[in-house]
Amino acid sequence: MTTNAIATLTNAFEGTFTTTDRAADRNVVVVSWPSVPIEIIRASGLRPFFARGSAVATPAADEHLEADIFPSRLRGLVDATLTGRLSHAARIVVPRTSDPDYKCFLYLREFVRLGTAPALPPTLLFDLLQSQGTDVRSYNAARTHALFEELSTIGGHEPSFDDLRHEIVQTNAARAAARRLAAQRRGAPRVAGSEVFPLLGAFWRMAPEDYAALAGKAADEIERRSPLTGPRVLLAGAPVDTPALHAAIESRGAIVVAEVGPWGSGAAGDDVICGDDPITALSEKYRADAIGPRTPANAIRASIASALDQVDAVVVSLPPDDTAFGWDYPALRGLLETRRIPHTCLHGDPYQPLSPSDSERIDALLDAAVARTEVLHG
Repeated sequence: MTTNAIATLTNAFEGTFTTTDRAADRNVVVVSWPSVPIEIIRASGLRPFFARGSAVATPAADEHLEADIFPSRLRGLVDATLTGRLSHAARIVVPRTSDPDYKCFLYLREFVRLGTAPALPPTLLFDLLQSQGTDVRSYNAARTHALFEELSTIGGHEPSFDDLRHEIVQTNAARAAARRLAAQRRGAPRVAGSEVFPLLGAFWRMAPEDYAALAGKAADEIERRSPLTGPRVLLAGAPVDTPALHAAIESRGAIVVAEVGPWGSGAAGDDVICGDDPITALSEKYRADAIGPRTPANAIRASIASALDQVDAVVVSLPPDDTAFGWDYPALRGLLETRRIPHTCLHGDPYQPLSPSDSERIDALLDAAVARTEVLHG
């Protein structure tokens, strides 16, 4: 029963958008990054599908998108729109999470204008700000309310604020289950990162009541396991949405116990504290918790600093398409040097096998991590 729970969660995470059931597709909202309130999508009677990258070729997108600017998830999204694979989706929502996301939104609109993608569903820009300005709270609440009103017109019924509060309660229960899974990675971890990463990422792919039940069963099994041994690694830099890099690191005897990003350790985040105004509660939650290129640098640094007591080494992924996280690397390097935690930077595509140079960097890092652990613990 529990093994089936782990397999079901993993399959949900790895699932791709298909058009085998066009009637069902008409209830799908395709989103480019997990910084759009899933509670609003579900309260509107719709189903969210968050784009992820892959190693699959994107020839249609490659004809229009510049190299090393758009990450794999956006290239895949554009390829799907140009080939008609998203033609029956209800909407595409692109949050203004990064410059490439915003450029992707503009490209999609231009494809429609030029007739390049005539079957493209209506595409929305969700402009949630993550800054701390005096007018940010009211602006974000207004944009979140506009998204609620837009999606309410296409989901088959007009949701009320009570419907939205119900979804918040259900999703908070799913968040609690995800946090319980994440807890199995702390201290003496009982689960490898490559196994648990899809279980955490499935939070974005499944109905919350289903996720809460399955994640609870998965946690029941993992809690009974013996602790794992090996250097504990934090994966930082540009967030990954695939466990491939975890697997490459763990094949060398290490354990990835945390990552900075919205798919693994950061999938659940804190609960939404919902009072009389669920819209503002959601906009504040996603402003504070959505990890991405426009997350304030001090918030990213705080997230990393809070994890360092639990790790022996840090891997920083800075792929060619990164336009944000590399800028913060000098500060991160200073922090790690102060804490005397070994680290290395990888510059390859996380969806492709490690290059020989990146393989050498990881091997050298883990040798240093083992030596450091022996000095600290004997």
